[in-house]
Amino acid sequence: NKGDEFELIQQLIEPEIFDTINFYGVDHSQSALAHAKERFPKENVQFFQHDINTIKELNLPKSDLIISIGTLQSPSINYKPFLMSLVQEHLSDDGAFILGFPNSRWIDGELIYGAKAPNYAYSEMSLLYNDVIFAKKYLQQKKFRVTITGREYIFLTATKIGI
Repeated sequence: NKGDEFELIQQLIEPEIFDTINFYGVDHSQSALAHAKERFPKENVQFFQHDINTIKELNLPKSDLIISIGTLQSPSINYKPFLMSLVQEHLSDDGAFILGFPNSRWIDGELIYGAKAPNYAYSEMSLLYNDVIFAKKYLQQKKFRVTITGREYIFLTATKIGI
C-alpha cells in the first residue's frame, strides 16, 4: 500500500474535498507504508501496519469505499469469509467496492495470463474466475450493481443499487 489509490482519488477530486475525507491504508509491508506516509503527510490519511486477517482489531469506522488490489488473493487469506466480513462489517450501507484480481505475472520477460495452480504444469483461469464470480454473486445478493473489466488485472466494481 504505497498510496497509489489515494493519489488517483486526489487527482480526481478538488483538494478541499479530499482534505475532508478520511482515508485508511492497511498493509503488512513497513517499507510500502513508509513510502505512503511520505506521499500523504495529511491528518485525514492514516496508514496501519497490520495483518489484514485481523483488520477488526484496528476498530476502523465503516468505509464508503473499499479498494483492494491483489490483496484478497494472498495465500494467508480465507477469501470467501473475508470478503463477506468486509461487506458486512467494514463497508457503509451505501458504500462501494473496487476489487482488483491479478490475472497475469511476468516469467522470464514474458507476460503469462492466469494463475499457476499447484496441481497444474501451466497457467489456467479457473482460480481467478471462481474468486471473481463468487464476489459478483455475493455482492449482487447484497443489492450491488457489479461490473467486471480488465486484462492484466480483472477489476470488479460494485455500487449499491438505487444510490
